[in-house]
Amino acid sequence: MRLYPFDLVEPDTLAAALDALARLDGETRLVAGGTALVPMVRLGLVKPDRVISLHRLPELAEVRRDGGTLQLGAMARLADIDTAPTVREGWPLLAEAARRVATPAIRVSGTIGGNLCYAEAASDPAPALLCLEAEVRVAGAAGGRTVPVVDFFRGFYETALAPGEIVTAIRVPSTPAGAQTGYVKFTSRSAEDRPLVGWPRSSSRTRAGAGWTRASVSGASPPRRFARVAPRRRCEAMRRATRRCARPRRPPPGRPSRSPT
Repeated sequence: MRLYPFDLVEPDTLAAALDALARLDGETRLVAGGTALVPMVRLGLVKPDRVISLHRLPELAEVRRDGGTLQLGAMARLADIDTAPTVREGWPLLAEAARRVATPAIRVSGTIGGNLCYAEAASDPAPALLCLEAEVRVAGAAGGRTVPVVDFFRGFYETALAPGEIVTAIRVPSTPAGAQTGYVKFTSRSAEDRPLVGWPRSSSRTRAGAGWTRASVSGASPPRRFARVAPRRRCEAMRRATRRCARPRRPPPGRPSRSPT
């Protein structure tokens, strides 16, 4: 299937990218890894007049620790986030979520900024960033601003980005010492599929029994964080119930099972 024709713009500075995005003649789309936009263009779901590539902006591809926080450029590849020792040591939940995205070929191309801006409900990194209370750095003609990731998602395929704005970075605060994290993902077929339900969580508990738990969910709805999490026993019951729902249902006694066609 041939691509719909469009003009390709490859700016080498962020200012040039913002200038190109501010032009009002026709529809303009940004492309990072292309794992979402290219298939939509091929299928004719979007027909941009201009596509602005961010590949020539190396400053947007950084993965580094800045004091106690993790700084991710919007163009940081999911594969780089997964394999970066800094992320695996300090933010293992994010590394695990990045590692669970689709296939290696997709992770080598897909970017963290593109994943967030696509705002798909069935996302792996988005709920992990919600659980970690990350912030999204945005640049526009009027200047820069910071949006908590909990306020970034407005609905299905809808974000808080204003026209003419570009996501430049994601800031992830440090995980408290002793925190335990994990990511449970249920899919309909194989591990490479999008999650039907994705459930990351981060918790900490003292010997006296005090502690906290953060959790979020994706798949069934746009990524969202729970404002209040149930006690540990209730969370275990929720996990068992979710696993039961994810199992294939057996036919009633006496009724033959259907084979997939």
